Amino acid sequence: MLVNMPKRTLIFFMLFLGYLALTAQDNDDCNYLLEDAREAYQAGMVELVPDLLLECIESNGLLGLSRNEAYKLVINSYLSDYLTDEADSLMDDFVSDFPAYRAQKSDPVDFVFLLNAHLSAAGIDPDQLPEGTADFMVGDSISDRPKRNIIKGAGEFGNSMGLLAGGNLSLPYTVEGYSMGDPALDESSFGLLPGFQFGFTGNLILKEKLEISIGLQYELSKFTYRATPFSLTTYRYVESQHQLLLPLSVIYKLNPDSRKVCYYVRGGIIPGYLHYASGKGTRTNESSQVKVPVDLTDITSSRKLINLQFMAGAGLRIPMNNSFIFAEARISSGLLLSNNRDDRYQNNDIGWLLYHVDSDFRTQQLSICGGICLDLTKQ
Repeated sequence: MLVNMPKRTLIFFMLFLGYLALTAQDNDDCNYLLEDAREAYQAGMVELVPDLLLECIESNGLLGLSRNEAYKLVINSYLSDYLTDEADSLMDDFVSDFPAYRAQKSDPVDFVFLLNAHLSAAGIDPDQLPEGTADFMVGDSISDRPKRNIIKGAGEFGNSMGLLAGGNLSLPYTVEGYSMGDPALDESSFGLLPGFQFGFTGNLILKEKLEISIGLQYELSKFTYRATPFSLTTYRYVESQHQLLLPLSVIYKLNPDSRKVCYYVRGGIIPGYLHYASGKGTRTNESSQVKVPVDLTDITSSRKLINLQFMAGAGLRIPMNNSFIFAEARISSGLLLSNNRDDRYQNNDIGWLLYHVDSDFRTQQLSICGGICLDLTKQ
């Protein structure tokens, strides 16, 4: 039996060498696949990367720096392809294998915030470096790393700019009533008419949940006014206002951890410049049923050219490729009078034929708009 011991030892040693040779071969194959995956990622063919590297990651065919890079390539490919569930799952394994890794300046924004979220969930401070951390885990200094000031998932966008369009309904309200007849007997009321707006919008990140938003919009708003200035005399007046608006607001995101839809509220002010205003209408004599039409008349001089509104709104964002679409509802209310008091009795057909005279009024508005914004950090 002792004679057979050297033979068994030799067989075991040969088998062990064979295993090492096969392992080395597997590692070489995975290194080649890593090179292919790197080239595919750089060429924008991100859908190929997981197929090239996942098996090597799962079988431990890559180690150290190579394994770290493979994880990052696959996770970033998932994020680029909006496969957020797959990226989230693989990030769990990455943090488990490399708990000392910290975000680097070269890491994409999406990767940084997903990494930091998983580190925090594991009870690890993303800004705290453990002692003795390897160079490939440390990367750049803490001050050079991206700050965690953008929410994850559907709200995970940096500074953005885009277009919006929508419709509105304007409903002025009377501050002090005036009439060609007795204001106490004049049964007058404002009414709704639809308008529209379109323009540009931009968003600047402040903190994880906060943004500053600024826009430039063209707006057409309309409303009606019905009155009975004299007995048996009624009229219907229609006014249109063309304005340039500069909305300024702060956006607060309600669910920064969502990866599908980000809900938000906003509040701010809207300075506006009135470019043109017009009025028209029809007066009716109730006894004779005679109708007196008044054609479109320029009334810009009788309106405040500069106005200011308070605005509040709520909406949602849905992510797309390097952009997001959004929809929201806004309400606004004028802080200043819309009319010029000194031009109340304007010498035109609006006053002398229609019998209309401006009451002091402010304007309220409901608008619904939507659009698309590009994430400037990903362009």
